[in-house]
Amino acid sequence: MSKAGDFRRGSLDSWSVLTQENWEDEGEFLIRLADALDGLDGTDDDVSLYDHVEIEALTRALLPETESRAVSEVRFEYQGYEIRVTHEGVIAANPLPGGSRPFPE
Repeated sequence: MSKAGDFRRGSLDSWSVLTQENWEDEGEFLIRLADALDGLDGTDDDVSLYDHVEIEALTRALLPETESRAVSEVRFEYQGYEIRVTHEGVIAANPLPGGSRPFPE
């Protein structure tokens, strides 16, 4: 994971980039997202991503072949973090205010 100082449509000063890879289909997208979130410190492996975000809506908004691709990013809360997923393949995390979530090294 890396820290980033600039991020196309907004600053990533307080965000840590978990991964930045494009995906071509839903399966690849979900694997990259799950792998990225798995690297966050202090998260419970037994908690389902489905408890935090509507996966079908997320994939419809961000997959390359979908008509709703006009969405540039989606944000959602996940176990003490705000997660930012962009149509450009960036998955980033930011600890929520008041939380004590460290970033993995």
